[in-house]
Amino acid sequence: MLDPPRWRLLDEETGADLTDCADIDGLFVDRVFPPEPLYERYTLVSCAPSGPLRAAIDGTGPGWFGNFLLVGAHVAGRPVSERCEDQCPGCYEFMEELLDVRVVGHRPAADGSGLLDIDLEGQRRDEENNLRGSVAPTVFGYQLTAWSAAEETPLGECRNITGLFHERPEIWPPGPPVTLVGCRPGLAGSFRAELAHLRADGVVHKMGWGKRVFGTVVGTHPSTVGDGLVDIALDARIPEPFAANERPLWDMWRAEGPAEPNQWATLDRSHRYLWVRAAAVHRDHGPDKPADTVYHLDGRHVTDYDAFYCAIGEAVNGPGGWFGGDLFWLHDVAAGGGGGATPGFRLIWHDSEVARTHLVPGYDRMSWLPAITFDDLVRYLTADGVRLELR
Repeated sequence: MLDPPRWRLLDEETGADLTDCADIDGLFVDRVFPPEPLYERYTLVSCAPSGPLRAAIDGTGPGWFGNFLLVGAHVAGRPVSERCEDQCPGCYEFMEELLDVRVVGHRPAADGSGLLDIDLEGQRRDEENNLRGSVAPTVFGYQLTAWSAAEETPLGECRNITGLFHERPEIWPPGPPVTLVGCRPGLAGSFRAELAHLRADGVVHKMGWGKRVFGTVVGTHPSTVGDGLVDIALDARIPEPFAANERPLWDMWRAEGPAEPNQWATLDRSHRYLWVRAAAVHRDHGPDKPADTVYHLDGRHVTDYDAFYCAIGEAVNGPGGWFGGDLFWLHDVAAGGGGGATPGFRLIWHDSEVARTHLVPGYDRMSWLPAITFDDLVRYLTADGVRLELR
């Protein structure tokens, strides 16, 4: 058996060790991150377009809209805020967000109303609303809005939408039934466990909610991994299994993590995102460094949003280090501490022109949101008290 083993199950309530194992069948699956987006065709039925949607129909404006919000209308002629307040306290359930939306056609509505049927192409954001988009809400039409991080622009109303509400395959379904390979004997019955990753030096890193194991032992047999060890079959699935292309990163962190800075620089953006995610699990939870510490961010490879987090993580915490992976966590550790640097620290961003050139306004098809720009990052860092120097 590996010494130490690779994975550990910890009792969710007490934190006590349940078992160690050499591997887990069902933790890594054959899918590759990121999943392919599912584009669909929708029709806004009996639509009265306004603003940019009207311009797209007339040919005087672009046909691409980024993200669309559809909010169920309950009482005709009243503001949405009043409708939600008076008629449906849980009105978020009647909201749908469409991503990367483009107008692809239009024609007079079939009901002779003088309104339009408008065809869209896009994808639905994977949310729980309306039973994951499988059942249409009971509403009297929809108000349409173009949505961005900065503003919401009214686009008109429609009486219905077709093509949106139907069953879809899960974007990232739970993994197959789990088998714990090469384990210490003794695990039996039902349990609720946290999963932890064990590095070769014995350091233990808990994995988080999506990798918890809730289940029942359904079979145990001797393992080929080592004498006295067993393989344990479970009636359990990993809620959010790893993609096949994540395994090399976990093998590297198993061997105590990256040894040199910028090992992420040759990766594409999706793998940089996975790098940051692995770094987050393996982050150092020790005290922040002294307030007078100066950090140097190597900006030569900051050509996308996730590269920034690879670089700032290493600037603060060394190769493979973590210092946030999105704006929420960046603010949390920069302004509140706990990420390795005492708030108010000095950060020298070398070769910052690389990020200024690449992190520009646009639409980010990784997050399906307006792109975070270089100027945005500078503004967020300085607002959080970082003494930033651009070089």
